[in-house]
Amino acid sequence: MKKTFQLKNLIVSMAIAGSAALSMTPVTAHAEVSYNANVSNMYLWRGQQISTASGVVFGGIDYSHESGLYAGTWTSSEGASGSTEFDLYAGYAPTFGDVTLTFGYNAYFYPDAAGDSYDRNDGNLITEYVLGAAYKGFSATGYFTTEDKAKGDNYKYVSLDYGIGKFGIHYGMSMQDTSSKEYNDINVSYAATDALSFIVSKAFGDGIADKNEKPMLQLTYALPI
Repeated sequence: MKKTFQLKNLIVSMAIAGSAALSMTPVTAHAEVSYNANVSNMYLWRGQQISTASGVVFGGIDYSHESGLYAGTWTSSEGASGSTEFDLYAGYAPTFGDVTLTFGYNAYFYPDAAGDSYDRNDGNLITEYVLGAAYKGFSATGYFTTEDKAKGDNYKYVSLDYGIGKFGIHYGMSMQDTSSKEYNDINVSYAATDALSFIVSKAFGDGIADKNEKPMLQLTYALPI
């Protein structure tokens, strides 16, 4: 689910948008592989703190191609219900001038989790389809469960984001068939340096656990690799 996983595909899409321009003439294909490793005081995901430890370590590997294809893997020392977490994701994010579209697929694995470990997690795996669009600093991204809707698990999450300079603003809406599980979240992020970032987050709604009702501050430091 990543460090505020709603930003994962947005970050990949923006990176592609900044490096790959639409061209009518043949060009040599270029691809890029990047790595990241981070430490943080909490695992903040879509407005909720899902870690129980006082700190988490996470990191990943990302591949992007100028055609818009991307793929990656990400892991965390703690995910849902205290389990470690291992994610895989891939998609296509073509760029047309200032507009980037995203069509993706995410899979979240919890190898140490048992049973219903995180709300809609039926066992050790959650999967989602991702649809998004970005224009300059604005983006809108939807995440849709691939689980059987006949089970009542019709989960959707919509993320609206805007970034300017070192600041970012996010508003998210978590929607399900059962209104008692729904909630909204808002956060403001600030990149103090290339390595140190802050997120102030507040979630509200019937689906928020007591521990997540108060505003939260996440500090994340990117390790040099």
